[in-house]
Amino acid sequence: MRWLAILFSFLVSSWALAKAPDTQKQPKGQKQYYTIQSGDTFESIAETLGVPASDLKKWNPRFAKAKSLPKGAKLVYYGRKMKPESVGSPSNGRLIMGKSLDPDRDKKGVGWVISAQRENVYGTPDTIAYIKYCASAYRSYFPKGKAQPIVIGDISKKGGGPLPPHKSHQSGRDVDIGFIVKGAQQAAANGVFVQATPDSVDLAKQWILTKCFLDLDATTHIFMEASIVEALKQYVMKLYKKNKQMLKKYLQYFPGGSKAKIAPDDEHRSHMHVRFACPKNNKRCIP
Repeated sequence: MRWLAILFSFLVSSWALAKAPDTQKQPKGQKQYYTIQSGDTFESIAETLGVPASDLKKWNPRFAKAKSLPKGAKLVYYGRKMKPESVGSPSNGRLIMGKSLDPDRDKKGVGWVISAQRENVYGTPDTIAYIKYCASAYRSYFPKGKAQPIVIGDISKKGGGPLPPHKSHQSGRDVDIGFIVKGAQQAAANGVFVQATPDSVDLAKQWILTKCFLDLDATTHIFMEASIVEALKQYVMKLYKKNKQMLKKYLQYFPGGSKAKIAPDDEHRSHMHVRFACPKNNKRCIP
């Protein structure tokens, strides 16, 4: 009968184990990976991903006690499937699943080029779409061979965050675009910005490009050097001298206008800096 006692004891033990609470529950949500960016901490990543920092450390024990997280390494996390998102403000933000302007890395597209060294060309899907739309519109007005391409500068890093020497460009909603300068075709072809003056800017071409961004409801700011802003305004006043409706429409976007988007400064002498509004449904985005 001893074997019956042993069998009974075994069955009881098995039943108890089956009923015992599972202390190693499978985390909820989809298993995903986050690539560590320069300056990241468990706390900043947790805030971005919307998970507790303690869980993030538990899922990644090899980094849990690290004094700093290694750039480029991947962290495992569990949660909702991430979508492209602009988080925070242009000067204190991040970019989740940023989209590249140049995914094939050939440094060019319809109407635009970037320099061979340019890498930080990630933005929200909206930002990338706006840039491509206005570059294409510019090329439609000025066919290849009759006008240089527009030069695209920095947008954001892949994961956003600080991008020296810029104070902004952190959340995928800013882009630098070189001024269209007379006689600078070779520099433009190489994706290089050229210092501009009111006399050297090709105002006709510059206006077509600027006008496209002004016509976008999503454009909130266009930063330009003050004397170039004034030269462009004078050009617009002359261009629409006989069309009062168009004149009124576009003058409202200049400094002092009721819907001013163009902001003069003393910094942007080689390019204009265009900023866009928060994308729809990006609830953590700050204008």
